[in-house]
Amino acid sequence: MAELASSRLILVTAAILCSLSLGSECRSKSRFINMQCESYNESYAVFEKCKLNLLGRGRVGADMYLKLFQTPVENCWINWAMYRRYNGFQPFLYNVSTDLCQLLGNPNAISFQGLVINAIKKGSNLNHSCPYNHDIIVDNMEFSDDFLKTLPLPQGVYKIQLRFATYKVWRVQVAVFIERTE
Repeated sequence: MAELASSRLILVTAAILCSLSLGSECRSKSRFINMQCESYNESYAVFEKCKLNLLGRGRVGADMYLKLFQTPVENCWINWAMYRRYNGFQPFLYNVSTDLCQLLGNPNAISFQGLVINAIKKGSNLNHSCPYNHDIIVDNMEFSDDFLKTLPLPQGVYKIQLRFATYKVWRVQVAVFIERTE
């Protein structure tokens, strides 16, 4: 009986130390599992490409090409929302709208918006502030565990939904589905 209690104590202690550790063996793993793109007004913009690519063993990249028909884009807002799958997707943690042009000019790297913008900037042509006179291209943007390491997310399936508006009219939506495993 004492041996059983002692072995359970060791397991619990190891689990606590593992969860407090920053070592990669103990951290959760995150990966893209799906991506959906939708244009609300096809006379304004159309998604010519919206898919996930397998880049290698355990590496997935997001690929997107948004053809803009009305340029320049000078007044752009973004709505960030995060959902967690329970019985369907339920709101979880974030639902914030902000001026995208201002955010691209000065992203706050600590905020959720800053995390997403900095991740998007690395693999896209969204690397400057407004105006945008060209199509939007995301080329094999790889998702890494570093992206979500600052967020306390338990394991599960999450949807990060990005909706974009210009001149106070919602134009497009991109939803990225992420799975966190222990």
